[in-house]
Amino acid sequence: METKEAILSRRSIRSYTDRPIRREDLEEILEAGIYAPSAVNFQPWYFVAIQSPNRMDRLLQIMRRVSQKIRPALEERFSKHPEVVEETCGFIRQMGGAPVCILAFQHKPDYPKTESTIVQCVSAAIENILLAATAKGLGSCWLTAPIETGMGAELRETFAPGAGEMVALLTLGYPAKIPQAPVRKKGRYDIL
Repeated sequence: METKEAILSRRSIRSYTDRPIRREDLEEILEAGIYAPSAVNFQPWYFVAIQSPNRMDRLLQIMRRVSQKIRPALEERFSKHPEVVEETCGFIRQMGGAPVCILAFQHKPDYPKTESTIVQCVSAAIENILLAATAKGLGSCWLTAPIETGMGAELRETFAPGAGEMVALLTLGYPAKIPQAPVRKKGRYDIL
């Protein structure tokens, strides 16, 4: 798959089949992440791929609470679309049945760069992961709900004690359905 095709065909998938992901594919996807650019080559990312049933059960326990905590913000944002609130909360509770969830953290608690710079670096690695997954026919979704609800620290302590702040949670798997791309908003760039 060409790079442009991966970029244009990537979607936020919220429903997955139970088909497992080959370990070799998962390793290649994570490897793509760690080849992202970073400020002065800090490479400040740390990823935890969860796929074992025990670990996934523990993750889903925490995500059920994340779903409850984020509901008020979703109800405010989508006050005219309660079905979106229900769908989103259901996805967060069950992670869409994804066979793999990747937790993205800062590698360590402190860096001699701003928090914003480090988060940008980890985010570049996350995008590499999403595009590598797409190129392999996998779906993914980038979630910040654990951070928005203050539950990132619990996920860190449960799955990556000693790591830095959590940046995101990614779901990964074979899509049960692929949504259409949302319309792109106009006026989002200039060429001067």
